[in-house]
Amino acid sequence: MIKKIVFFYGPKYNFKRRLPRNRALTTISELAIYSDRKMREHTFKIQSKHSGDAAEKQEERLVIPCLVAYSEQYASISESALHSFLSFIDQFEVESLYLQNPPAHIVSQFRGLHSRVKVIKHEYKTLDIEGLKRIDREYPQVIIGQKNVKHRLLTALYPLAAGKLSKPLVLLFYGPTGVGKSETAKYLSEVVGQKLFRRQFSMFHSNEFAPYLFGGRHTGDSLAKDLMERESSVILFDEFDKPNPLFHSAFYQLFDEGVYEDRNYCAEVKNSVIICTSNYASAAEAKERLGAPLFARFDAVIGFGALSAEALGIILEKRCREAVAELTDEERAIVSERELCGSLLPLVSGGDGVRGVMRTVREKISEMLLEAALRR
Repeated sequence: MIKKIVFFYGPKYNFKRRLPRNRALTTISELAIYSDRKMREHTFKIQSKHSGDAAEKQEERLVIPCLVAYSEQYASISESALHSFLSFIDQFEVESLYLQNPPAHIVSQFRGLHSRVKVIKHEYKTLDIEGLKRIDREYPQVIIGQKNVKHRLLTALYPLAAGKLSKPLVLLFYGPTGVGKSETAKYLSEVVGQKLFRRQFSMFHSNEFAPYLFGGRHTGDSLAKDLMERESSVILFDEFDKPNPLFHSAFYQLFDEGVYEDRNYCAEVKNSVIICTSNYASAAEAKERLGAPLFARFDAVIGFGALSAEALGIILEKRCREAVAELTDEERAIVSERELCGSLLPLVSGGDGVRGVMRTVREKISEMLLEAALRR
């Protein structure tokens, strides 16, 4: 009989902290490999209710002081082992069991043992009023050229920071590329002190997106599983406007209740900030393209404008300074920050965005270093 059963929901780094330090750990992947090898050798005997005496049974079963399953390791066991997980591990003498983000098929098998299962949920840090004060001070210097965004952003964030929400705060950012939408999400995660959870929706094609959203085989990736493993309460769905509108309904419950469920997993993201970025030109276009049912679920819709010439100049100076600082002493003797910035200022335009400025700086530095190398 398993003496201790722990279900942990959250990121791996915190799960590892919960594992016993004074006991030998065996992972579910190692156990699956061991079981397969024994089956192939025909030397591993499955315990039977009608075989031998109790002492003989005990000797035949491998003793495992602590069996551990990390989120990604469920894919290492077969579909049949997943659906009969208790029978699978009952082949061994497991003394304690620690499961990170167990799939629904495994959880359902422990319902009769509910009183013996300890459930631990990771507590995510969330934005607070002190965080809002920091954003108020720093935002214009961190996200350059979007002064009008700060007030709308702080107003939208206040209910979450004040503890007045029982659902996630869902924001839609729209505007041209490279103007600070994704950088704002990164900055909010930095304020919270966590690693941003980011999914680039433009990378998914329709035939890949369906199983990722709704769950396919337990061996595949899924949004629900990824959300369970996240390290941050700030969630970024980048380029949310790119997937087929047929998938919009998948987000209704997530935006309304902070729950995302597929056939294998159920993730909770309450008290989180969900940011969806897009390249819509206006809120009206966003509503038309996304449809009223999904658009109505955003708590705030915030527009980011094209960067002005003044903002581009400030960004260029900043990127030149950062790029030159990363060069070696020998390279800095060739690349002058003032010369670099002065030569590039006439070349940047509002349509380039921050990414365009960074690309231009990198290309110019490479050009200057190449010319110096060829002259030697």
